[in-house]
Amino acid sequence: MSTSFTGVRVVETRPELIDQLYQARFITTDFDNRYKFFPNEYVVVKDFTGGQQSAITRVMNNRLILLKDQKKYEASNVTPRNKEQWMALDSLLDETVKICVLTGRAGSGKTLLTLAAALHQFDKKKYDKIILTRPMSWVGKHGLGALPGDVDEKFGPYLENYMCNIEHMLNSRRSVSDLIAHYNMQFIPLQLIRGASWPNAFIIADEVQVLGYDEMVALGTRVGEGSKIVVMGDL
Repeated sequence: MSTSFTGVRVVETRPELIDQLYQARFITTDFDNRYKFFPNEYVVVKDFTGGQQSAITRVMNNRLILLKDQKKYEASNVTPRNKEQWMALDSLLDETVKICVLTGRAGSGKTLLTLAAALHQFDKKKYDKIILTRPMSWVGKHGLGALPGDVDEKFGPYLENYMCNIEHMLNSRRSVSDLIAHYNMQFIPLQLIRGASWPNAFIIADEVQVLGYDEMVALGTRVGEGSKIVVMGDL
């Protein structure tokens, strides 16, 4: 069978093994030699007899670790609404996962969950700043042409995806500018990242599906010591 990594797979097994999983909170990955598991891969374990038993796990240290109750996952007042968002938030909140790749259709919650996790981790003093970047690309074949102003003013129209989600999470008593200052958010066009190095930062890169190999290498090599990078896109 194929061993390509998609981030999540469904595995059918014996119901008694699922019982064991709930009791011990883990099972070893060698329970079935048909499968090759990858570190940090999410595995949905289901009852092969057609029963209703199932469990969501993550591969860690040659074990399938049972994820905790979905209702206990929250970041910046944002809670997951389905198992995919649950898995995404689990990975986003784990600082041992240094690179997180989220793909999905528009509206699937990639940016909202990532921003919520970034703010949550900043509050816990896991990171010193939040870097937000994306390519200055437009929808369709008609560009905006030359925009007036400095770099911040030119980049502003491309930040709507971030700003909408920040406003959604915003406490009504605080302005967006106050929130950006408090969380030390820095907005940087992808075209201007060459030569930069970002240590101790939660780095968010959106709309990366338009990037080529060399551009992705340039983005990945900006990640400094103690940083985490999340890349998102709609393939």
